[in-house]
Amino acid sequence: MNFGTKFNLFVLSGSHSVNSIYNRLLAPVLPLIVADFNLSYSQVGLIVSAYAAGNFVFQYPISFAADYTGRRRSVLVFSLLMNSLPFIFMVFADSYGLLLFLVFLSGVGSSAYHPAAVALVAREVPSRRGLGMGLFKAGGDFGSVYTPALVAWLTVALSGNWRVAAQWMVLPGVLWAVLIAARFKDSAPSSDPTGQVAKSNFLGLLLSNFLELIKNRALTLLMVLSSCRVMCLRGMIAFLPLLLAEQFGYDTGGVGWILTVYFMFGTGSSIVQGVISGRFEHTAFIVGMMAAGTLAFALIPLSGSVWMLFPVLALLASSIGPSQGPILAVTTEAAGVKNQASSVGLLYTMNEIAGMVSPFVGGRGQRSGSPGAWAPAAGGCTGLKRSPTPSEPTP
Repeated sequence: MNFGTKFNLFVLSGSHSVNSIYNRLLAPVLPLIVADFNLSYSQVGLIVSAYAAGNFVFQYPISFAADYTGRRRSVLVFSLLMNSLPFIFMVFADSYGLLLFLVFLSGVGSSAYHPAAVALVAREVPSRRGLGMGLFKAGGDFGSVYTPALVAWLTVALSGNWRVAAQWMVLPGVLWAVLIAARFKDSAPSSDPTGQVAKSNFLGLLLSNFLELIKNRALTLLMVLSSCRVMCLRGMIAFLPLLLAEQFGYDTGGVGWILTVYFMFGTGSSIVQGVISGRFEHTAFIVGMMAAGTLAFALIPLSGSVWMLFPVLALLASSIGPSQGPILAVTTEAAGVKNQASSVGLLYTMNEIAGMVSPFVGGRGQRSGSPGAWAPAAGGCTGLKRSPTPSEPTP
């Protein structure tokens, strides 16, 4: 791997880190938001669901357009700007409805990110996708590592003003968008060099591409597995901060640092698993990590003290989170070069549908009053079915 490829991987992994900022930005200050707007658990869940809804609406069409126009760089730049800029207006969010709208707009920006970025990673290291996706996943986890602690620190430094803290976090998105624009170039469409077919019959091609992807048995099973993973993670992000604040008495700074340590475990696991994944079958990794993550979620409601909860969170962070790398590696291989962005876009569309449902379901479950009741409600399903490798025949 030459220096140019390594640097490109660094830039793309760094962009994943920046993208993660806006997915995690409000997590450490959710207890403050609850106090400001006097929210119920279901309303807290809707904040996370609003981001997922924005992510869902345009994910697949944008990913398909990225494949058929070749404008992956432009899509990536748009994503980073659209994901970050709504947080400038958080200072004006004096109502719950406006807060949901701004979070939704940020989600729309995020919807354009993963398909284009993953396709560029796969292009950079076609023979070492496991490593490339592992490093890419670790980049996203690194953003999740520093965001909670940084936002919590800024909020405390600003005397509890979480709105101004959110404004400061716009800067990384703008700066990295400039770096992506300077480093990469748009490429020619892979299947229509002139671009005329895509322009004249976009909807027809979109439908044809969708039918082609869902007929791929390996991709369909990967979508199910990935959606189960996201259901668990979105429920955790929505309600773990409240569990830490309400049951265990942590303040904003404490919640931020615990989330940071949680994602630190995930980052380290992603790197290690990316390095060693080539020695094992990716699907075996996926099944093993989903099983471990399911066990961790089952144990959360039984954790009566922080010393019981922390080992469970460590198991969850080192299993469910890092499973994204192997899932993306198998997805891009199964889809082929032509459909790399659109296959990832469809996978993330299914993820966001699951991500919309789980926080709301978790909020309804929390109404029972049982500590950690959101965990089984948010988990929802377990993907312990072995998915075929791309080389296996699919009927």
